[in-house]
Amino acid sequence: MPLSSEFRDFYRRWTEKASKHGAANLSDYFDKYFSLFVAFNRLYAEATFILARQGEPKLEKRKSFPDADAAKTYVLKYLGSKYYLQMLEADQEVKQAIKEIKDLIRSHNFCIKLDMVKGNRQPEKDEELLKQLESGGFNPRAKAILDMLYSVRCNMFHGHKGFQEVQVALLKPLSCILKATVEILYEKLERDDCWRAVAADRQ
Repeated sequence: MPLSSEFRDFYRRWTEKASKHGAANLSDYFDKYFSLFVAFNRLYAEATFILARQGEPKLEKRKSFPDADAAKTYVLKYLGSKYYLQMLEADQEVKQAIKEIKDLIRSHNFCIKLDMVKGNRQPEKDEELLKQLESGGFNPRAKAILDMLYSVRCNMFHGHKGFQEVQVALLKPLSCILKATVEILYEKLERDDCWRAVAADRQ
């Protein structure tokens, strides 16, 4: 199925909304991350549906959309870990943002992995996340980046992320990484859509 005009308009509206939030105050950083994740959510859902039409994952018998798997696992299946990381790290600003995040975790200034019910810190899971972010392999690093983005989304959406000025240090580099991720995924969806259109015309 081709990408719809509604899909493209949705992407445009939410990325434009995100771009309007500057760096004037704490609300800007929260609102930017929120807006970017709304766009990302729609994109990874589309990538998941494309994969499902190709046979994997199987969605027919599910009672709900596999949101966490879509955001972390199916995105990588669609993009490819090596491609995703190479695209991210080709941007020096994004590369620096990833370094800043690793430094924040290493210094224990922030806990990324919080208990989703009580909001308690889970330092052992943060240590594992840092280990994966510093891995030499494409797949562990790519998975860790997406896991980190989704975890902070959950912390924010479930009310566990405190609305405090200190959060700017985390949300600023994270928004940089999330914005790049959204752009990489959208460009791949658009490119594949063009190839499907060409293939259809040749039939």
